[in-house]
Amino acid sequence: MTGTRTTLVVALLLVGSLAAVVAPVGGATAAMEPTSATAATAQEDCSFPFSATDATGTEVTVEEAPDSVVTLGPAAAQTMVEIGAGSKVVGATQYASYLDGSDAWANISGSGRAFVSVERVVAQQPKLVLAENIVSDDTVERLRDAGITVYKFRSASSMDAVLEKVEVTGQLVGACEGASETRDWMETELEVVQRAAEGQESPQALYVFYGTTPGPDTYINDLMTTAGAENLAASADLEYSQAGYARINPEVVANMTVEWLLLNGGQPEPRIPESEAYQNTIAVQEDQTIVLNENYVSQPAPRSVYVMRNLSQAWFPEAYAEANASIRGEASTGTTATSGGPTATATDGSQTDADTNTPTASTDGSDDGGSPGFGVVAALVAALSLAGIARRT
Repeated sequence: MTGTRTTLVVALLLVGSLAAVVAPVGGATAAMEPTSATAATAQEDCSFPFSATDATGTEVTVEEAPDSVVTLGPAAAQTMVEIGAGSKVVGATQYASYLDGSDAWANISGSGRAFVSVERVVAQQPKLVLAENIVSDDTVERLRDAGITVYKFRSASSMDAVLEKVEVTGQLVGACEGASETRDWMETELEVVQRAAEGQESPQALYVFYGTTPGPDTYINDLMTTAGAENLAASADLEYSQAGYARINPEVVANMTVEWLLLNGGQPEPRIPESEAYQNTIAVQEDQTIVLNENYVSQPAPRSVYVMRNLSQAWFPEAYAEANASIRGEASTGTTATSGGPTATATDGSQTDADTNTPTASTDGSDDGGSPGFGVVAALVAALSLAGIARRT
């Protein structure tokens, strides 16, 4: 109990202003993303008014294509950029600053324990606000009380949910063509990755960030398994939080056959935990560690397909190249993922060089046992997980 509390305090200090969203006000629970049948009812021509029921159970109606949008969460901002609607964004949280064009957006992040400043959002006079599931229902209601149209997304637990989110976003903001094109290239990448994994032996992989790991009902688990791996944490006897993540102790790792260790690139030098359990894994012994772009792996948004691409290229390089050539008619996609000596480093590429991140993993652990690197959003998930576990212990 004491150890759990101590780790939670550290997580909250690192998360900073995100701590306020650990427990959404009003006891709201995450719902599943709309099904394809739901999405099929959306107008293909982006006609307005457009109505859709959001995660709060509210039927949100957008009367006309909005020319000013505020995104509450970097995944929504990334989606707007990828569907070609980035010019409509007038405000975003500080965690979307990695995106092209973000220097022109107002920072609507809150101070202290607040994730979002309602006052800053209202000051932008947006025609529409897109809120991620991590935003509390209380914040959504305060914005609605101020006369602002707010659509809150449901929790995404799979890539199918991310695809649906892209489509719904396009309908809400009047960018259906861009959303359709984005969904098409995402589905193409999914097809390449899935074909590359056909007939392959599944790598035994473990993804760890700040001592937490994704369970079977998480979107990161879907990224790993779609790329062809077995997520070792999915079958482990762990205590998962409502968000689907769990603390994982070295004792549990010691009983796993970890062939590949996946780390989050949220720090300049993501580190493998120094504990004997990690150091004795096949992954560390054979230099089979992959550092993933923290923004792409932690945000259920279009660029998450680059995470799958690089995992596939690391695990099945020849099969991926063949599948890519067969489906796309291309021998290469412009991104790389190399394995071996000393560490496998994945480069989560995107459509522009500015978005490419090439972190490397260090095998140097910290004095307190070490922890992998993590991004802001990943740290939030860690805090959510830890808080959920702390409440049950």
